[in-house]
Amino acid sequence: MDNRRMRFKNFWKKYSNYLFLIFLIAATVFVIWTQVDLREFMDTLARANLWYLGLGIVCVLIYWALEGYMLLKLLRRDKKDEGYPFAMVVTLVGQYYNLITPGSSGGQPLQLYEMSKRGYSMGSGTAVLVQKYALYQITVTIIAILATLLNLGHINASVPAAKGLIAFGLIVNVLGVVLVLILALSPAVARRILTGGIRLLNRLHIVKDVARYYDKTDRFIADYSKAIDGLKANRRETAGLFLVSAVQILVFFSINYLVYRSLGLSGSSPFLVISMQAILYVAVAFIPTPGAAGGAEAGFALIFGPIYGAVNTSVGLVVWRIITFYFIILFGGVFLAVRSALLGRKQQKREGVIK
Repeated sequence: MDNRRMRFKNFWKKYSNYLFLIFLIAATVFVIWTQVDLREFMDTLARANLWYLGLGIVCVLIYWALEGYMLLKLLRRDKKDEGYPFAMVVTLVGQYYNLITPGSSGGQPLQLYEMSKRGYSMGSGTAVLVQKYALYQITVTIIAILATLLNLGHINASVPAAKGLIAFGLIVNVLGVVLVLILALSPAVARRILTGGIRLLNRLHIVKDVARYYDKTDRFIADYSKAIDGLKANRRETAGLFLVSAVQILVFFSINYLVYRSLGLSGSSPFLVISMQAILYVAVAFIPTPGAAGGAEAGFALIFGPIYGAVNTSVGLVVWRIITFYFIILFGGVFLAVRSALLGRKQQKREGVIK
């Protein structure tokens, strides 16, 4: 009995994220199947313009290319001769594991592992990933705030039911950026804020081992301080990376507009669709499921229903998720599987197992 439990525990530990992802996909398919006229759905999908959908895939590739470029710039602060192919490997590892793990928690540990095999220390690898995260988080939050301010009229008139979700998402993201800024200006103040939060959670009996969380806080602040110092020490390059990050994010958000046009729709401007996509992103970013699955679909239906219309919303939702979620998982999974097989074969050749 103990062996059976141990096997189940090991199986669940290894595959639970995948099983949960399959469950979410199945639940999404079930909802669409029961709520949508299948014939009308397939007819609408069949009329979709493949040229626009192809451009959507190109946008994903551009997004990856710019991600790799930014990582390369940051990696070269530690290793001047680092190459772009390795930066792309780190990019795809992060993209894949972020999407299949709850809260995007699996990408960075695997990226650190890849970097450690390349000779990067834990400290330098962590600094690179924290710098990249800070660049992305600050940029996407600024874009979302501007998008919200410029679309208040549309939000109030067309999607009043989404105002609470949008406000909560913005608050969470803004607080994250404020914390980054406090860490940049005064790590001591950041520590007092975080330790105060831990004490509060302890009084509420949510956190028990206070000492362990204090230790985690100290490590977190040390990692972030080192990373922020790196950004401040290379201000001109950092400013350029912020610009690249803005272009990268806008390219990815443009996929929704390309899906919209692929369905023969043209009543809404590119600015409205792209800016509402920025709002959708921050509104569901806090949802702790792989790829914000479930929340992303519900948020899309709520925010983009008035833009796509009742007939096209479900089709647009599915096509958008295929490009921005399932395609990335499929491509990343195949890439990593092939890479693993090739590296294994090279290792066997070195060891003389195969000729």
